[in-house]
Amino acid sequence: MTIAVIQQLDKTNNAGKFIYCRIENGKIIEKECVNSVIGHLRQFCAQLNSLKVDLLITGMISKDDENLLFESGINLITGISGDPDKTLTAYLNGSLEF
Repeated sequence: MTIAVIQQLDKTNNAGKFIYCRIENGKIIEKECVNSVIGHLRQFCAQLNSLKVDLLITGMISKDDENLLFESGINLITGISGDPDKTLTAYLNGSLEF
């Protein structure tokens, strides 16, 4: 499974950076900070797809953006804020509240 957690928003409140993690057997086997592509959400979806992201954990997004991500095959957990490393840990141990 591959998870992306939004780390930082840019000045237009779009994803500026995200944490990219590959997970196997509930453990992180690869993790890096990635700069988001700049432009339309479709380009961001393409970037996530190229990284084979299965799940995006993010803050609040519009229903249109949510639908576009789903159409791109990316599952979502929305409404999450705070430290992305703590968010990822909470998700992996089953304690993420959403």
